[in-house]
Amino acid sequence: MEENLLYRPPKHRGLYLDPRTKLLFLFVLATLLFLLHENLPLNSILVLIPILLLLSDHQYRPAWIYGGLFIAAVLAKEFDRRMEFPYLPAMLLGLLSELIFRFFPVFMFGYYIIKSTKPNEFISAMELWHIPESFIIPVSVVFRFVPTLREENHSIGNAMRMRGIRFGTAKFWKNPTMILEYRVIPLMMSVAKIGDELSAAALSRGLGGSKKRTCLLELHFGIYDAGIAVLSGVLILWTLLERV
Repeated sequence: MEENLLYRPPKHRGLYLDPRTKLLFLFVLATLLFLLHENLPLNSILVLIPILLLLSDHQYRPAWIYGGLFIAAVLAKEFDRRMEFPYLPAMLLGLLSELIFRFFPVFMFGYYIIKSTKPNEFISAMELWHIPESFIIPVSVVFRFVPTLREENHSIGNAMRMRGIRFGTAKFWKNPTMILEYRVIPLMMSVAKIGDELSAAALSRGLGGSKKRTCLLELHFGIYDAGIAVLSGVLILWTLLERV
């Protein structure tokens, strides 16, 4: 007769960060980008960190797209310094460069958090911080909502292609608003349905109950979390010295 074995969560391989580390570093990253002035080496490091984390999580496509945008922004700044563009192109290039340097690192790091953090990991981390469930439940639903919505959008796109409803076809030139109608309306219906189903799934797993939930997942800070802490301290000190 086989003995009953206790379930043990699988060990993480490669670069794994605690969800609390990710959230704290997101706050540090957003603060440094807000305080940072014209410092290309430091800004490049802040941009490179989300790219490396995306690559470590095998999110190659967004990492390469974001890296290409960053290289284009650096080249645009260099050309703007050496050449005198007209006012309107210079203003547009400056605006796009600032968006890539200032806002995109935070967006891409947030994307990394959503893609690399499982709902049970996020819930356990928030419970260790004694965060109220009125905050935990909606945010944990979001972690499942984004990937599910992406799958629904892909399925809608496949259905449209099967019916010949896409840019450049005869149906499109006959009625261009058909693209918007057949894309947006099913997606809105899917959003409402997915939200209800995920909320029901979260409640069926014990979220929002009167008793304390148990969790098989054990979170602890590791060597990579320590590395992020040291890196955060170096970046904060560098930013403060740059502003002095």
